[in-house]
Amino acid sequence: MIQPNSTVEERRLDEIDTWMSTGQGTDLPEVLQGIYFMDGNVLPDDCITMNGQWEPDSLTLSLPVFAPLKWTFHASINGQMLLKLVQLTKLVYEIRFKDNSFRRADAIPKALGIGLPTWILVFEMNQTEDSVDGSKWERKNIGFFRLIPMGGYILRKIVDPKGLKTPAFDDMLTKVQEKCIVVAKNSA
Repeated sequence: MIQPNSTVEERRLDEIDTWMSTGQGTDLPEVLQGIYFMDGNVLPDDCITMNGQWEPDSLTLSLPVFAPLKWTFHASINGQMLLKLVQLTKLVYEIRFKDNSFRRADAIPKALGIGLPTWILVFEMNQTEDSVDGSKWERKNIGFFRLIPMGGYILRKIVDPKGLKTPAFDDMLTKVQEKCIVVAKNSA
């Protein structure tokens, strides 16, 4: 069911550190806190926060893409269409970490509460060797029993858990549009 009372707003990406949460002060592991840029993503979305529902026993993060101020979309027709699709399907990523080192995870997309079988498609999320405290992740899309590579991108931390811009912030600004659209709030 679509969120009929959701409010979508246009926001400036150069001010993302003032309006998107880093997750600091929550039970989210510090390595996952911050704001991230999807560098090289071909879809019309750019930035996320992993500030979602954390389940420490299963090392699983549920991240609702349609939730307020969690995800940015291009301020374009394609960005608007992707946002509507996300809202219609109530898209959630269930990010399952392999162990408490938080170096490797599978991100399972769930539409309308149903997870896509990992033998069809899985989104891998692996910290790069040079990553410091979750600053850089390689995101790979792999299909058919993890045999067929289907693209990916680098997830770069642009704002740290304390809300400070990282060196990757200015680079992000050279690769994105000035403004984005976000779900600002959902009403009951």
